[in-house]
Amino acid sequence: MPFLTDDGRPLDELLLAERPADGYRFELRAPIVYLDPVSGRRYRVPARAEASGAHAVTDLASVPTPLWGFIASYGRQSAPAVLHDEQSIAAAELGDRAAALAQRREDDRVFRTALREQRVPLLRAWLMWAWVSADRERVYGGLLGWLLVVQSVVGALVVLAASVAAFWNPAWLALVLVPALAAVPWARLAPLQLLLTFSLAVVGPLFLVHVAALVPFRLLEALVELVSGGDPAGVLRPTVRPPGGPVVE
Repeated sequence: MPFLTDDGRPLDELLLAERPADGYRFELRAPIVYLDPVSGRRYRVPARAEASGAHAVTDLASVPTPLWGFIASYGRQSAPAVLHDEQSIAAAELGDRAAALAQRREDDRVFRTALREQRVPLLRAWLMWAWVSADRERVYGGLLGWLLVVQSVVGALVVLAASVAAFWNPAWLALVLVPALAAVPWARLAPLQLLLTFSLAVVGPLFLVHVAALVPFRLLEALVELVSGGDPAGVLRPTVRPPGGPVVE
């Protein structure tokens, strides 16, 4: 079992405290350890009582609530998510964008490895890795990082357009090769570019359908809150972070 307690026993429970009680962030109450089978490195996430600043504070898997129907914020991915949040904070504290980018690339790979070792389904694990990696490139990769994200979105639109047009003429499917070929110049980031593009093309429409069903319900909730004297904005929690709140990847 890859995750262990501080004294080397297999991790059979993840001790978290919800702070505040109605919030969406959790504090780790007992340290956890992860042994990476690829590098052989031992990672330790300290308990909140022995940590400082934002360390040992997590929102678990940082999945927006509209996507919880696809990927939950907790479950088999909880321990890898806690580890990834801790490593993301450590990378941000380096104060050097290039060093942080290099560290995050390795940390994101460790996250993917840990997800699979926790028996998270293959597609889900790779999607989670792809989108935390996209955010990493956006934050630390400068203009090239933004270009990678934008190219993924444009490529997904091309794939969708080609798929729709193929109903009238199958030849349009040749356009699918365009984003695939456009990924080649990214070299070692090409697999990430391809996964982002084609996963967005497949999951994007499903997400829009899901949101189309969710939005009316949220509006109904907000209306009831308004009529009853409650807080209409509260129906968005924990999707929207409070202003000035800490961000944990």
